[in-house]
Amino acid sequence: MTTTQLFIPILFTFSVIGCYFAFELVDRLRKVTAKEHDAMLRKNALIVALGVFMLHCGYQMSADNFPKITEHPVDFIGSLLCAYMLALSLLNTVNKKKLPLRELLYASFAAAISGYLLSYFYQISAGTINARIDTWTALFAFFLTCLTSALAIVTMLWIKSYEGRALQRLKLMFSVEIALGFLASHAAINLSILHNNMFIGQPTDQAGNYLVLLLTLAPVLLFITSFILVIFYERNVDLTQSKLTFRNTQVGNKKFLAYDPLTHLPNRDALNQHLAISAKRCDRNGESLALAYIDLDHFKPVNDQFGHHIGDLLLIEVAKRISNAIRNCDYVARAGGDEFIAVLSEIENHQSAVTVIQRIIDSLRETFVIENHVIEISCSIGISMYPQDGNLQKLKLNADAAMYKAKENGKNQYRFFDAEIEQASDEMQQTRIELKKAITEQEFRLLFQPKVDAVTRLVHGAEALLRWQHPTRGLLSPTHFIEAAERFGMIEEINAWVISQTCSTISQARDRGIDLSISVNLSNQQFRNKNLDAHIQSILEQHQVEARNLILEVSETTAIHHQAQFKETLRHFKKQGLKISLDDFGLHPFSLTHLQDLEISEVKLDRSLTKGVAASKTSLSIVEAIVKLAHALDLNVVAEGVEDEDQRQALVSINCDQMQGYLFSKPVEQKFLFDVFSELQLRSTTKSLF
Repeated sequence: MTTTQLFIPILFTFSVIGCYFAFELVDRLRKVTAKEHDAMLRKNALIVALGVFMLHCGYQMSADNFPKITEHPVDFIGSLLCAYMLALSLLNTVNKKKLPLRELLYASFAAAISGYLLSYFYQISAGTINARIDTWTALFAFFLTCLTSALAIVTMLWIKSYEGRALQRLKLMFSVEIALGFLASHAAINLSILHNNMFIGQPTDQAGNYLVLLLTLAPVLLFITSFILVIFYERNVDLTQSKLTFRNTQVGNKKFLAYDPLTHLPNRDALNQHLAISAKRCDRNGESLALAYIDLDHFKPVNDQFGHHIGDLLLIEVAKRISNAIRNCDYVARAGGDEFIAVLSEIENHQSAVTVIQRIIDSLRETFVIENHVIEISCSIGISMYPQDGNLQKLKLNADAAMYKAKENGKNQYRFFDAEIEQASDEMQQTRIELKKAITEQEFRLLFQPKVDAVTRLVHGAEALLRWQHPTRGLLSPTHFIEAAERFGMIEEINAWVISQTCSTISQARDRGIDLSISVNLSNQQFRNKNLDAHIQSILEQHQVEARNLILEVSETTAIHHQAQFKETLRHFKKQGLKISLDDFGLHPFSLTHLQDLEISEVKLDRSLTKGVAASKTSLSIVEAIVKLAHALDLNVVAEGVEDEDQRQALVSINCDQMQGYLFSKPVEQKFLFDVFSELQLRSTTKSLF
């Protein structure tokens, strides 16, 4: 065996190793963020380019083609640049998340041009004299190089989504195939470049051997490439997982079904398919993945303040930032509204997920500028792990439950699903089931607590209090079930029942000659309903009740966090003649700064403020200041939680308007409400006589 014959197998072995190493480089690129991707791509392309160039030099040297760089350094540098362009074209194409067939053809064409020029410039730099190109041989070489490049790109794309166990063996097998393709391409290119330089020229018998090799390899490569393309297309025809798409397939319909039309992210259906495939891969390879449920905090006010057009543009930018924050191997979908779900693959432990999650939070923390509007938002993220936290269906529920816990801790927080959340989540699911039954079987009850004049004790109205007569747990206050009702979309129906029952009570009181005003509590979610005013109006008309007799109570937190939306709703209520009472007033230190901006009729002092007024001058002074401010804004002041006469007298001394509490009456059912009214009226009349 000659030195040349020995040298070629050695170089071929290095080619196979180089191809295998390229698979590893592609895998590394999958695990970096979009921000890091470009820098690492250029670095890896340089490594691959050097490897390609050195192998090319080796093959040329095996044919006794030794470069004389000093003669034509410019051509030598051009050859190096072509090697770099070849590597950059292949790696950049392989690392795209979606690759239409047109782009695959472009990339293969660019790689073939770069490969051909690499050899041409190299030979010129090596001292080739009177070089010319044989057209037919060059076309064949170009076709073979395109074919080999396409084989390399498609194979690497297919390997990235491979689910089986024989990953390393497949990489080795395809490394051999790709190395054979590049060897054949190199030989074909050299044969197409004709010259009369004796030092550079190749022996005739060696050229004949190359031709035999080419004729043997070309059909094989063509068959393998076609086979891989067909397999790849069949496995990935659904665009939810597609890296390769064909223009002549029903792309339009599938894209519409698989992608969110606003953000162009995958939708829920696409997410479910991706999760199923990823879970199978985890099961086979013993890996883990993390499911991150991302919810934007207070996104609704953006729509209310700036309009839905700005809100849509904001969601598009949010989608881009999340996509840039995750790694290439990760997956993000829009779950709907202002909710996104990220699937983080190849997660070794919680810390691996935290790195990506923190990048998402930091990216959304930065200010958005949308059509000259400066917008700041935050997010809450719940994370569950597969398979540790259950099957796919439970995985999403667990991530959702963790997200709600994260939201309770404030802005820009994340929370992993754990045993504490699991218990709360199980209880929440049980509550959901029982709530459905409660609505169907009418297990809810209304209790009424009178509101009286602070001085005369005359009854001015009452507050309707919702209770759930649970079959086994007894009478439950809303704190035990409102969160579940809001989360699972049952609050609308429950509130509609409360308002209807309240209006029925007002109507019955009118029949008894009592002009009764009753206040009802609205949940935070109710104020997101654009048709709330129309719905309330229809209930009022149904029971023939005047709007002035119905007072709507909303918590101070809702008014502060949803001001734009709250004000818009108030304008509609004002047109109808409805009144708004601000409940739990005084729980926040910044309440007073917002009070002047809210078009409300009444404030209700939280019991935490009123309980100490009789014993503490400081507490009394604080409440007095609030009462004076409310009166200055022409607002009625109601003190909650009045339980003894000392409290009442202290509140009277600072001109509090009305009171509510156990001193006057505990909450009672409707059938006892009118008796309590009569009793309180009698007490008031008796006290006024003495």
